[in-house]
Amino acid sequence: MMTLFATLAGLSAVLVSAFLFAALGRFLLDKARFPIENRVDRWLASIAIGVVSFELLVSLGELVPDVRAGVLCAGVIAGALAFFSISPLLRDTREIIRRIMDFTALERWLALALGSVLFLEGFAAMAPLTGSDALHYHFVAPLLILRDGFHPNWFLSHSFFTGLSHQLILAGLAAGSEKLALGWLFLGGAVTSLATAHLTRQWASAFWPWLAALAFLLTPVAFWQITTAGAPDIWMAFFVTMGVLSVVRARGNPCFSATVLAGVMAGAVAGAKYTGLFLAACLFAAFIWELRSMHRAVIFFASATVTGGWPYLRNWVWSGDPVFPFLMRHLEPARVNTYALASYLADTGASTPRTPWQIVRFPLFAAVDHIHLGFWQFLGPLILCLAPLTFLEVRNTPLWRVALIVWLGGTVGIGLTSGMMRFLLPLLPIALAASMGGVAQFRVRPRAVRITALLSIVSFLFFGLGGLALYDRNSWAVSAGLISREEYLRERAPDYARSEFVNHYLPGNESEGRALIFFRHVYYLRAPFVYGNPDASWAMNPSELQTDAVWRSLFHSQRIRWVVRTPEYPEPLSAELERLESENILVPCAAGKVEESAGNRIGGIRELQSITILCVRQ
Repeated sequence: MMTLFATLAGLSAVLVSAFLFAALGRFLLDKARFPIENRVDRWLASIAIGVVSFELLVSLGELVPDVRAGVLCAGVIAGALAFFSISPLLRDTREIIRRIMDFTALERWLALALGSVLFLEGFAAMAPLTGSDALHYHFVAPLLILRDGFHPNWFLSHSFFTGLSHQLILAGLAAGSEKLALGWLFLGGAVTSLATAHLTRQWASAFWPWLAALAFLLTPVAFWQITTAGAPDIWMAFFVTMGVLSVVRARGNPCFSATVLAGVMAGAVAGAKYTGLFLAACLFAAFIWELRSMHRAVIFFASATVTGGWPYLRNWVWSGDPVFPFLMRHLEPARVNTYALASYLADTGASTPRTPWQIVRFPLFAAVDHIHLGFWQFLGPLILCLAPLTFLEVRNTPLWRVALIVWLGGTVGIGLTSGMMRFLLPLLPIALAASMGGVAQFRVRPRAVRITALLSIVSFLFFGLGGLALYDRNSWAVSAGLISREEYLRERAPDYARSEFVNHYLPGNESEGRALIFFRHVYYLRAPFVYGNPDASWAMNPSELQTDAVWRSLFHSQRIRWVVRTPEYPEPLSAELERLESENILVPCAAGKVEESAGNRIGGIRELQSITILCVRQ
C-alpha cells in the first residue's frame, strides 16, 4: 500500500510541477508581451518556455561549489516566478477542459483513451530505474556531479554527451527524488502527445488529432522512452514540434518575441543532443525560407545559440572539442583515444556505411538497422503506409513547407550521419501529424481510402497497446507494490546484483579509496568508484596502460584501492591486469557468485556468474 501511495504521490508531483513549468513560461511570455490567442497553443508554448527556462536556471546553479544547493536555489527561483501566473494558467486550463466536454461523443471517448494511456505510462514511469543507458550515464553523470562537483569526468566519458534536458534529471536527483526525475521524463512524452494532437489539428479536425496522439504514445520507441528508458531524448520531440508551430506563427507575427520564441525552441533541440543540431538547422532553414529577413534570422540564430549553446561551451572548455569526441581527431590528434572513439562511432552507427537507397527509406521510417536490431528501434509502419496519401495532399502553405523541411531534412541528416532509427523519434510527431492530415484531406474515393487507412491506424493502436502491456507489466506491478523493489531490480536492472555485491563488501566512504569498475551499469553503486571499461572510458587507453609503473600511477592518482573483475577483465586490458595479479600487485580479497541476465534481458535467461574484488597492494 505504501508503494502504491508513493507512486500516486509521484504522479501528483509531476502534475503539479507541469503546472508550475507552464506558469513560469506564461510569466515570461507575458513579460515579453507576446500574445497567443489560441489557448491550447498558449498553454503548450508556456510549458515549453517554462521547461527551457528551468533547465537554464539549473545550468547556472550547477556552477556553484555546492551543486545541490545551487540547483535547489534555481528551483526556488523558478517556483517563485511561476507563482505570479498560476491564475491565468488555471483559467486557460478550465476553458480547454470545457471545450473538450463540448466535443462529439467519439472525440470525448478518444480523449478519455488518451488520458488512460498517459496514466498507464506514467504509472510505469514511476518504477525504479532500469534503462541500460540511464544506468550507465543518463542518471549516473548528474549523480556524480552532485557527489563530486561540476568537473570533467574522463573515466565516464559519456558524461560529455549529457545535454540541456539532462538538467531535469539533475534537478530531480538534487531534490532527493528519483521518481521526480523519471516523472519529468514522462512529462516530456505526455506534452509531446498533446503537441502532436495540436499540430494535427492544423490540418484536420474531428477524431484525427486524437488518433495521432495515441499513435505517438503507442509506438514502441515512444513508450519505451516515456516509461522505462530513463533518457531525456523524448523532450526533443516536444521542442521540434513546438519549433514547427513557432516558425509558422513567426511568419504571421512581426514582433520580436515571436522570432525569439522560435529560436529558443531550436536552441532547446540543439542543446539536448548532438543530433539535435541537424534538427535545429532544419528549423533555421525553414525560418529563413518562410520569413526571408536577415534581421530576424540573426535574432533567431542568437536566441538558439544562447539557449542551446551551454553543453557545447562546457565540452569546449573541458576538452577543446564542443562535440567531444567526434572532432578531437582533427583538432588534437595526439589526445585521441582511438579505441574509445571507435567504440563511440560504432555505438552511434556513425561508422556504418549507408547506400543511397537506405537514405531514401529513412524519411518514411522504413529503414531497418540490422546492427542495433531490437524493438527499441521500431517506429512502426504507419508513416510508410500513409505516405502515398500524405504526399498527394501536400499543399503550398507555410505549415506544409515548414513541416516538410524539418521532417525530410532532419531524417536525411540523421540518416547520413548515424543511421540509427530511434534517433528519428523527435520527428515522429511531425510525420504522424502530416500523415493523419493527408488522410483526412484525401478527396479521391474518400470512403474506401479512409476506411483502409483507419483500419491500418486502429490495428496499429491495438498492436501498440498490446506491446505496452507486455513490456510494462512488471513496471506496473512494482509501482503498485505487487512485487518488491529489490525483486524487480534483480530481475530487470542489469548489473544490479554485481552492484549489491560491491556495495556489501566495500565501504561507502570516499576517503578510504575507490574501486575500479568494468561493468557498464553503475547507477546503483554506493561505493565510490572509477569507471574503467575502455569501450566508454577515455582515460583508460589500452595503448598507454602497458607497464606496471603506469598502472601504479593510475591507482595512486585516482586513489584506487580495489579492482572488480566480473567475471573477466575487458579484453584490451586483460593481459596487463592478469600480469598484475601474477605479480601480487592485485590480490583477491572477496569473491562470490551473482545471478545476472545472460544476453538480452527480454529473453529472461539468467545464470550465475563469478565476481572477484581484488585489493591493490601499494
